[in-house]
Amino acid sequence: MRIAIINLTGGGMSGGYRKYLQNVIPRMAAHPDIEAILCASQPYLKVQDWFEPLTNVNFIDCKPYRLFGYRTDSELNKNLKKFSSDVVFVPTERFFRFNGVPVVNMIQNMEPFVSGIDGNPLGERFKIWVQRIDAKRSILKSNRVIAISDFVRDFLIQQWNIPDDKIGLVYHGIDLPENKNVERPAAIPENMEGQFLFTAGSIRPARGIEEALYALSYLNDKCSNIKLVIAGETSSGMKKYRKSLESWIEMHNLRSRVFWTESLNEKEMAWCYRNSLAFVMTSRVESFGMIAGEAMAHCCVCIAADNPCLPEIFGDSAIYYPPKDYKALANAIQTVLSLDKSQRNEASQRARKRAAQFSWDITAERTVSELVKAVESFRLK
Repeated sequence: MRIAIINLTGGGMSGGYRKYLQNVIPRMAAHPDIEAILCASQPYLKVQDWFEPLTNVNFIDCKPYRLFGYRTDSELNKNLKKFSSDVVFVPTERFFRFNGVPVVNMIQNMEPFVSGIDGNPLGERFKIWVQRIDAKRSILKSNRVIAISDFVRDFLIQQWNIPDDKIGLVYHGIDLPENKNVERPAAIPENMEGQFLFTAGSIRPARGIEEALYALSYLNDKCSNIKLVIAGETSSGMKKYRKSLESWIEMHNLRSRVFWTESLNEKEMAWCYRNSLAFVMTSRVESFGMIAGEAMAHCCVCIAADNPCLPEIFGDSAIYYPPKDYKALANAIQTVLSLDKSQRNEASQRARKRAAQFSWDITAERTVSELVKAVESFRLK
């Protein structure tokens, strides 16, 4: 089978998306049913540099995704025609069509499809509205859909009436780190090991960072020595939102206890995971939650909002609290603080064991299986 993987992004690529490709492409390339792979992405991402040489994988360039603009990428269309693929795999919820070849989409981002996420600026709300329309169009018109959690699968069936037999459930894998080489981020002072809560991800309202800040303030009298480390990039459209959080921190005299690290490399992330009191995930919604997987893999004691699909991924390895209830989050933090060494070790091992249940080998195998199903059903039409 010849597979074209088309990475339709607006220009950038999240760390989770990158890890997905880094893990899945080599495994798919080694699969006995795969003859060749054509991987298209924006040139400045330099995706080909992420891999050791793969003899049956060819990397090509494509233009950044624009609504209705894929038709104008004549070079991509020429390369696809020359490659003669059996199936096109688009690992995003973006619309794509090519010359009667079956298309399989995967949903990575569920934020546009849930309500109750307040705080986005006007421009971002419009962007999310467009994403929602385009994503629904892509899923309705695709030949097959890969859902990366039961939450996503159930949403497609119940909200969009997508037939059950058109959807394949394929969880992401989780890397289990073996390298113990870590590096303290420059933004974190020395001697803070074991004294901070850690949260990570892009800085935006869907992250629910406010809950962690409110809980920190609420615990001020009881746990004044506890710090909060916030890792993640702030996009240009979220600068105002970030400023509002910083103003709130200043107003509540928390500046000395909150540390913004911006984006971190793998060694820095590993240091934060391994030296935190707990990893706190306050996200309003996730399609899978790669950060959740990383935290478990690094043996973090985890606290998570009871939002989709976090219980599905964390399983019994997290302490849950009701969404938007910062007092309940504060209680969960106090529960973590009360754990003795044996209890912390037990929680850490439970997290690691849960992470080990998500295998990239299985992800690649089931992805190939879904692509085969798309080709077979397309040929029967």
